[in-house]
Order: sequence, then C-alpha cells, then structure tokens
Amino acid sequence: MKRGIAMPTMLMIQTLKPADAATLKAHYADWQFKTVSELTPADYDDVQVVFGYDPIVTTILARPTNQLKFVQTISAGVDKLPLAALKANQTLVANTSGIHADAIGESVLGGMLMFVRGYQAALRNQLGARQWALPVKTTTLTGRQLLVFGTGAIGQSVAKKAAVFQMNVTGVNTTGHPAAGFKTTVALGAHQAAVAQADFIVNALPLTLTTRGLFAESLFNAATKQPILINVGRGPAVVTADLVTALDRHQLGGAVLDVTDPEPLAADDPLWQRDDVIITPHVSGQIAHFKTTVFNIFYANLTQWSQTGTLASHQVDLQRGY
Repeated sequence: MKRGIAMPTMLMIQTLKPADAATLKAHYADWQFKTVSELTPADYDDVQVVFGYDPIVTTILARPTNQLKFVQTISAGVDKLPLAALKANQTLVANTSGIHADAIGESVLGGMLMFVRGYQAALRNQLGARQWALPVKTTTLTGRQLLVFGTGAIGQSVAKKAAVFQMNVTGVNTTGHPAAGFKTTVALGAHQAAVAQADFIVNALPLTLTTRGLFAESLFNAATKQPILINVGRGPAVVTADLVTALDRHQLGGAVLDVTDPEPLAADDPLWQRDDVIITPHVSGQIAHFKTTVFNIFYANLTQWSQTGTLASHQVDLQRGY
C-alpha cells in the first residue's frame, strides 16, 4: 500500500541567497525543504520538486510510488538528466536557456579576436621569448565567414555581436528555418558547403543523439579555409581525437574550447600545450547575479505549477532534449 505523504518536499540541490530562501519558505510554508545530504530513502516518495540536478533524481524516479512532478535545472543543457525516465513519469522539466546568451556571445567574439588580432601569440611570446615581433600575421573579423551551429538564444547572441564586426553569418539548425540575426540558414545534415566557406565555426548546439560526435573527421574534411573551431555547446559534440588530427593536418587553424571531452580536462592532456588551442574551464556562460536570475525563473515556474500544473517558461521538450 502506498504510504501517505505527510508533507511535500522540495529537494534543494542548488543553494539560494538568504533573501530568496526566505521568500520561498514564506510562500510555501506547508512544504519541507531538504538538501541531498539531508534526504533519506524514507523521504524519496515525498519529493515533488527538485531545484538543480543530482543523480539521486534517477533513484527517485525508479520508485513506482514516486511523486516527482517538476525539476528546475540551473543550466541550459539537460543532457545529464534521465530524460526518458522523466518523460515516462510525466515530470515537467525547465532549464535556464537564454540567461547565458550574452556572456557566451562575448566569449565567442573574444576567442575569435584572440586569434585574428594576435593576442594568443602575443601572450605566449610574453610568457616565453619576449621578442619584439609576433610569429603570426594579424587580420580582422570584417567580412569573414562565420558559421554558427545552433540558432537559439546563444547562437542569436553570437550572430548579433558578430554583425557589429561586419561578419557574414550563417546559421545551422534542424530544418534550415530562418532565425533572428542570421543572414542565411541551412539545415543540419546539409551543412557541408557552408563548412567549406567558413573562417570560423561555432558549436552552440544542445547535446542530443544527433549532435553527439557531430564535429568529427567528415565535417573537418569539408573545411577548406582552415577555420577556427569554437565549442561553447557540449564537449561530446566534438570527437577529440579527430579534432587533434584536424589541427595537426592544418584542416583547422585553431580551436577555442570552453567545453571538452572528457571534462574536466586532465592537467596532463596534450591539448593544454598546443599553441593553436585556447581552453577555458566551462566558464563562457558565467554571469553576474547568477543565483538571483536562476531563482526568478524557478520561482515563476513553481508559482504557476502550484496553481495550474503548468510552467511559466523554459519548459524542456523531453523528446527533443532541449
């Protein structure tokens, strides 16, 4: 017999600012709030809402008596979640897509400028030989061809910022449908010709079965202009061994990697030592006031869900994975 639920539980994996925590507890006084360390197996069937993500969600979902109704992640990507199990359980999931868009867009432009303006070479020179000359010829972004895989909020931010530099921007999405900020778009699977024309290639796609391993030998073989690859999506979208081969063969002119496979990247990984690679430790989307921004999305969703059983915004299509 299914036991009664004395008090519904919110599993708080992500911490809140004190003022936000007080607001939440004041408006949901008939709920209990627990962290992962506080949760016991006896509590699993009481969990109805999860804020953040932890593998314990899979354990909770596996129970036929679970009451999990709503999961709010703090990231745009949801590839680490058990999407099939959540869908089967009819659990609603929301992400925070869009809040990182400006930060990631600026990071992409920064990576491109590091290469074309010679800052990458200048930094290595400053740390090494300190010669009053650079080993590279500087150029500009003006008129260059930028190919952005993913035309959602992040891709649109990249496109908008690249337009200021008078770059020619093409987007790649599922069907080739038009998207704001993109002069042209092509369908995923029909992108080879666009790759051949690209000076810069950006991955801003979510990680799905379709996009995993997309940036591999066949795609790199289509490149003709030694483009710079910039990955701000997910590490497993790029086949690391094929990336290294493409760099060694000069099919690619360089890479900017905010995400890697594996991640975190081991300190002794050869990628760290390459002059043609810039690595940042998954920080391209960091923003000021992150906790407050995420809480506002969560709180609006929680409020609407508690009233109508629906979400206010950012609902994830569990079939598509984004």
